[in-house]
Parts: sequence; structure tokens; C-alpha cells
Amino acid sequence: MKIQFIKDFIFKQFGDIKTYGIQELFRKFRLLTKFLIKIPIYFLAFFPCIIIRLMSPWIIIRIEKAPSSNFGNFCFSLGVYYIKKKLKINQPKKKHLDLLYISQNDKIYNKQLAKMWKRKIKFLPGYFLEPIHLINRLIPGWKIHTIKILSTELEKDVDNLNEKCLPLDFTQEEERYGKEMLKKFGLNDGDKFVCLQARDSAYQLKKFSPRFRDWSYHDHRNYNIDDFVMAAESLAERGYYVFRMGVVVEKPLNTKNTKIIDYANTQLRSDFMDIYLGAKCSFSVSTESGFYDLPYLFRKPVALIHLPVGRFPTYSDKFLLITKRHVLKKEKKELSLSEIFSHELAYECDARNFEKKGVKLIDFAPADIKDLALEMADIVESKNRPNLENEELQNKFKSLLALNIKKHSQQKHEDIPKLHAKKIKSRFSSKFLRENKNWLR
Repeated sequence: MKIQFIKDFIFKQFGDIKTYGIQELFRKFRLLTKFLIKIPIYFLAFFPCIIIRLMSPWIIIRIEKAPSSNFGNFCFSLGVYYIKKKLKINQPKKKHLDLLYISQNDKIYNKQLAKMWKRKIKFLPGYFLEPIHLINRLIPGWKIHTIKILSTELEKDVDNLNEKCLPLDFTQEEERYGKEMLKKFGLNDGDKFVCLQARDSAYQLKKFSPRFRDWSYHDHRNYNIDDFVMAAESLAERGYYVFRMGVVVEKPLNTKNTKIIDYANTQLRSDFMDIYLGAKCSFSVSTESGFYDLPYLFRKPVALIHLPVGRFPTYSDKFLLITKRHVLKKEKKELSLSEIFSHELAYECDARNFEKKGVKLIDFAPADIKDLALEMADIVESKNRPNLENEELQNKFKSLLALNIKKHSQQKHEDIPKLHAKKIKSRFSSKFLRENKNWLR
């Protein structure tokens, strides 16, 4: 098996060079050179690891890499870590010292977010800590010398600690600059705005070329921005400005409404404004991607189109949820919430596996997305009148979801319970539940 792996690896290198030419040869040579240079460094890193082990009876030294290459984790995972550290929750019982670093191999995709974290957390040089961190994992007993919450994306703010401690803030100078930028977009003091984010494939393809990684298994998480125009228009009629978010996007947001700003395609788009808009919006209408963690971190409500259902953010009443329809193609039958779990699709993150099980994921119509956005606007504006039918449906949704999570949490990960609070707090689209009561089975 190992010999075959080596053969496959060698043939792949020659195949890449044949396909991509001399530039690929030089690229592989650079990578080999870097690897050879690092060998003595990693050898030397063995000795600090031994010292760390010897010191462990008196002080636990934990070393971890900040998840800087992923916007959502850099925002949220680091936020949960900071809050728990600040509030002294779930910390080692022994005296301990945490050493965090940003890897020199990771590209930081939002420099403003990194700047704000550096005001709260001291990061040490990655070239020094990374070899120690990696060698540490080769020595027995390594787990107590790492920070699990930063090395896994599973743990969420299930205890709603974000309400007790706001991890990030802006300086006075940043506040002034942010308000000046809003005026350049045509907003005056007191104008309210919404962040609209619809995931497509453009950002991931910019981060990693499809030549090095096939991103098609994430295609089911992509959306057509045209389906969000009706929601944006309706919010503008309610008096909101709407910012279409994104670093790079596949296509423009087509509208002539001056209150709807295709921010992702403007010259004024910046790392700073990405964070400022997410932090200052009235609420966000988002699809499942790293961005929705940003408004939540700043305690802003999120109307969220999310998949898979077993990973719904259930820990906060700031989330208003909806998900794609799951339809058995052969039977032309829509799966109910419990059937999504029983078909082992509730934790599925690979589009190919939906296809293998004969399930088609159907996007919601523009009118449905509009209804979701307006329901969130009603919640924010406290215009939601008490409705017995709505509350009964919400309670049924919460109890049914909790029951299925408990019953099926072992389908994919033993850590799935860390995604959910003891009591489900998020709500589902009321209109969808009223019109699709069979879904609650």
C-alpha cells in the first residue's frame, strides 16, 4: 500500500509538470527547497517540546495556531476562545500559559479583523511557534498542550456567552472613519442598513485554485444573487439601505434602487468596511458561510439560510432560520425534518452524497427569501404581534429538532452536541412552518 502511494505521488508530480509546464517545475522545486530547509528547524523544535513536558507539573503551556485562513473561524472560534478566557470559563484547573500564533503559511483574508484581534490577544511569531506546535503533536500527551476550541470548528457559543462579553470593538478613530465611509455611500446619521450575503463559488476559487482542490462538493451551498433582489427591494421599501456583501462575487446585483448598494463591486469595498458594516448593521440576511459569524459576534440578528439542518445555530434567539428543500428525486417527495435526519443527511456537508442518496436540494423562491427578510425586519422593529399558531409551530419545531439531534447526533461526529445549547433558542421561518406543516414530522 505504501509503495503504491509513493508511486502514485511520483507519477502525479511528473503529470503536473507535463500538464502545466516549466512554471510548475519551478513551483515544485521551491516547495521542496522550503521543506528541506525546515527539516533542521523541526529537529530543533523537539527540545522545547521536552522542556514543556518537564514543566507541566507546575504550569501547562498550550500552543495553538489561530484559524486565520478561514474568515468564519478567525471571527467566531477566536471569539469564543477570547470570551471563555476573559470570563474564566472551561479553563485548565492548573496554572497555564497560552501561546498563540498566526501561521506564516496562512494568508490573512481580512487584515482589519486581524488588527482588531491583535489589540486583544498577543500573537507570537509563527516561525518560532509553529514547528514546536507540530512536533508537539507527535509526542504522547500532546492534547493538554493544545487549545481544542481553536483546532476544531465544531464548538459554538452554546452558552450564549457573547451576551456577557463583547470581544471586539472599534477605536474612536475607526468609528469616525466608518461613519465617513457610510456618508460616501449616501447614508446619513441614523440611517439603518442591512447586510445581504449570498454565497457563490467566486471567493473559494480566489482562495484556492480548482487545480489544487475540487470545490464542487460545496456547490449545494451556493446561491444565485438574482433570487435575493426581491428581498432587497422589499427591505428598501421598509426604509433600509441594503449592502450586498462579498470580497469577490460571480455577478453583479441588478437593481436600479439607490438604497441597494452592490458593495462587493464598488471601489469603496475594503477589509475595514467588511467588518464595520457587519458590526453596525441592523441585521443580516445571509447564507451559510463564514460571514454570518461576524454580525452575531457583534450581537446583530441574522436571517439565515442554512444547510445542513443538524448544524443549525440553535444557541441564540438572534437567528431566524430556513433551509433548502430536500426532495427524493425518484419519488418526487419532500423529506420532513425527521426524515432528513433518518436519511442521514442532517450532518451531510458534501453535495455528492446528497446525489448518491437520490436527494435534490431545491432553493427557495425569491418570494420566500423576501418573506424571511421581512419577518426578521418585523422582529427587529418589534412588529411581530403575538400569534398563537406561530408560537405553537415554533415550539413544535424546537422540540422536534432537539429530539432528532439527541437521537442522531452520532451520525457524523461525536462532538455534534457542542454545536447546540440545552435549549434551542433560534426560530424558523414562521410563514414556511404555517404553509408546510407536514415538514414538522
